[in-house]
Amino acid sequence: MPDAELGPLPGGHHGLSREQIAESQRERLLAAIAQVVAANGYRQTTITDVVKLASVSTRDFYELFEGKEECFLAAFDALRDHVEELVREAAASEADWPHQTIAAIRAALEFFAAEPEFARICLIESVSATPRNAIRFREAVLACVPALAQGRAELDDPDSLLPKTEDAIIGGIVSMVTRAVVAGEAESLPALLPDLVDFALAPYLGAERAAELAKESSAA
Repeated sequence: MPDAELGPLPGGHHGLSREQIAESQRERLLAAIAQVVAANGYRQTTITDVVKLASVSTRDFYELFEGKEECFLAAFDALRDHVEELVREAAASEADWPHQTIAAIRAALEFFAAEPEFARICLIESVSATPRNAIRFREAVLACVPALAQGRAELDDPDSLLPKTEDAIIGGIVSMVTRAVVAGEAESLPALLPDLVDFALAPYLGAERAAELAKESSAA
């Protein structure tokens, strides 16, 4: 969705099937609702705003989505999938868990810094829009737990950490990033990397090693 282009399909014989037309309309509607919500907020966004920007008729909108909430959920899902792919690819390039974790955090910060409107949608609007949106956001956050929990293998006793340690760490990271976005400082998110690395790794590697890797991440 981040690369979707808005605008109507060319008139005349464009050679597209009905399925291709519907997919094009869907992509434009997702891009449009993302832009409108980022600018105006979910509650102030109307379907009229979305279809106008997407150059799609209201009738076609309702053939694709039940309403504004379903369209916004689909847009959130598309953004979540994109961020997950970026994070997964970044982590896969590293040989060990600590550096995989650093690469994953860096990839997410750099994406949100480059796309502050998407940061607002993912971290702010998705939480406050509707209860279904808030649940979807919570599910996305919890999906990060298994990757972080791999750090328990770094410990002599993996069970020495409380069961909800990963939840607390990820929640803290999300909170720090969200505060920066709310303050209009999304572009400076990469500067948070050393602090977030220290915070995320210390329970598994100890304060000294986590601090070393945090310093290393700031120089990279």
